[in-house]
Amino acid sequence: MFPAIPDTAGRVILGASLLPFLYFAGRDFRLHLTARKVSMAENLLHVALGVLLAAVLTRVFLFRGREAAFAILLFALAGAADEFVFHRRLPAEEHDVHAKEHFALFVFVAVFGALLHLRT
Repeated sequence: MFPAIPDTAGRVILGASLLPFLYFAGRDFRLHLTARKVSMAENLLHVALGVLLAAVLTRVFLFRGREAAFAILLFALAGAADEFVFHRRLPAEEHDVHAKEHFALFVFVAVFGALLHLRT
């Protein structure tokens, strides 16, 4: 069996696994300012996504699995609305950044799941 990972080490691992997402999110933000005009409705949805992501991150870094799962679900639903309503026919560069950003966030969530499993 695997040894339990201490909370501090787990948080360091989580922080490292979040860095690629933060990089691509920064590139995405820059593209929103330069590549296309983002509507007020999309900006408001992005604010809601930011609040939900903050809820996810706080629960994840506290290792609150059930609360994190619920926050991740809400974030995913709001993110799906963003994708299906506002992100059709994106410029190629923004489409590429979005795909990488989503994959990086998936990796972060997978690392969290693995760490939760190793804590039990």
